[in-house]
Amino acid sequence: MANNMSREASVTSGVSSGLSDSHKTPGNVVAQTSVTSLHHTHKMKSAEAEQTPKVPRRRPVPGKGFRKTRRGCFNCKRRRVKCSEGRPECHGCRRMGMDCVYPASLLPAPHQQMVPAAPTVKVCADHLRFFHHFLVEAYPPHPYGASGVWQDAAALSHEYEFLASALLALAAQHLTLFDQRDHSVQALGLRISAIKGLNDALSQPCISGADADARYAAIIALTFQSSYMPDGLMDFIAMMRGWMLISTTLITNHQTSIFRQFTRESFISGMEKYVQNRRTLKNEMAIENFLASLRTILPLCQGKAERQYLSTLERIALLSKISPRDALLEMVPCYALTNKMTNDEYASFTDPSNYAAQVLLAHFLVLNNMLEMGFLGTTGRHFAFSKNITHAWVANIGRSLPDGFQKYMMWPLGQAIGLDIS
Repeated sequence: MANNMSREASVTSGVSSGLSDSHKTPGNVVAQTSVTSLHHTHKMKSAEAEQTPKVPRRRPVPGKGFRKTRRGCFNCKRRRVKCSEGRPECHGCRRMGMDCVYPASLLPAPHQQMVPAAPTVKVCADHLRFFHHFLVEAYPPHPYGASGVWQDAAALSHEYEFLASALLALAAQHLTLFDQRDHSVQALGLRISAIKGLNDALSQPCISGADADARYAAIIALTFQSSYMPDGLMDFIAMMRGWMLISTTLITNHQTSIFRQFTRESFISGMEKYVQNRRTLKNEMAIENFLASLRTILPLCQGKAERQYLSTLERIALLSKISPRDALLEMVPCYALTNKMTNDEYASFTDPSNYAAQVLLAHFLVLNNMLEMGFLGTTGRHFAFSKNITHAWVANIGRSLPDGFQKYMMWPLGQAIGLDIS
């Protein structure tokens, strides 16, 4: 029995030993080997580290390792440190309580948007020529001796774009009448710009006397430009009315205005400077024919404005038989007849379908040209083109009338062909 127990103990011991050996898998063996190897290596490195002398750590050099910048502030440049380039002061200057000053630069600051420049008028060589022509010759000829006033108006134009456009438009249109080149397209473009700018300005109150003078100068320039345009008759009448409106509403202190001498009396006295010493017209028969033509128009004039207009023309024609000089001077206020009309009368008179008014305007143009050519001749280049413009305006009226009204235009159209009837 003792032998059996001894044999079982040996078997149990062998089984336990076998189970223990069976847990020693290849993986476990590798793991144990690796741990042992790492522990050994760590001990070797520790020993080497103890034998190697320690090297002191180098301090970082200021500015090294950073991207150089040319836009840093002066303080950071002097200290040789990286500037954060913050505006209005960088981080370093704010931390140290220093005044942060940046060098002037042509480049925009970081994250700073470019501010667009104020709009400017595009200036070209033709504009310079137009401006010179205005100063020398194209300034409005009435009233006489007002060239100094227009020099002052030209000096205002650099502050008022609409005034500059108006003066250039007038000069371009005037130059077209004498130059071989046609500047009418440029003149029209400048005119449109001037009218738009003037309308915008009129929607705002005048802050100073210069504001009022600029508006007044612009409307006068636009009025005279329309008198140089072959198709500008109705524009001329409209501008005359605008001239009167601005004169009576904006020029409140005539004593301080550069246009203080622009009165009805000054226009009449200015015209006297041009009038040559002549007592009668060369062809008095032209006046008789004019009066006869007016009598044929009388039945057409149904409205108050038309009848008053015809009456004024008849009075001036009769005066010309006695004193052509006085008749010419009376033509100056006759230009403003449409200004005295009410809004309804003006709208009716200038309606293209008001054929009676169109015929009256044609007679007015011819009578005015007769008197101008009789006493002014071609005094200077200011009046040299009057004949051509009058011919164009009268011819345009004749073409716009229906067949039934052509007979009332026989005399004006006949005179417009030659016009040298004085």
